[in-house]
Amino acid sequence: MKKILITAGLLIGLVGAGYSQDTPQRKGHEAGQPHREMKSPEERAKMSTDALEKKLNLTPEQKEKVYALQLERANKMGKMQEADAATRKNQMEKRKELMDEGEKKMNKILTEEQQKTLEEMKAKGKERMQEHRRPMHGPRKG
Repeated sequence: MKKILITAGLLIGLVGAGYSQDTPQRKGHEAGQPHREMKSPEERAKMSTDALEKKLNLTPEQKEKVYALQLERANKMGKMQEADAATRKNQMEKRKELMDEGEKKMNKILTEEQQKTLEEMKAKGKERMQEHRRPMHGPRKG
């Protein structure tokens, strides 16, 4: 009887550990949660100021100054993120242009058969990339 209880306890522990591994590790949009709208700089500044007010017991004068500082910071961070996004988009466009240009030059060098083989290689590479992007955990098949 004692062995059965111990075995049952171990089995329950293993099953529980297995289920805990299936939960998404990433937070946000990739983990299946809906994409949240970015809060305005004013909202972000107010939230952080309110949190600091509670934790630090700020005076009204301090709260006003902290809010101004947080708002300034939030505005600067927002501008930086916009600039970063524009830079990333620009870089992606330049990369695509370079890739297209290189592909045209390569096709002038290769025979039709070689071009087909190269296209197949690219398709397989894309497929492998997509497999690596798929989440490792999740519902198991079988």
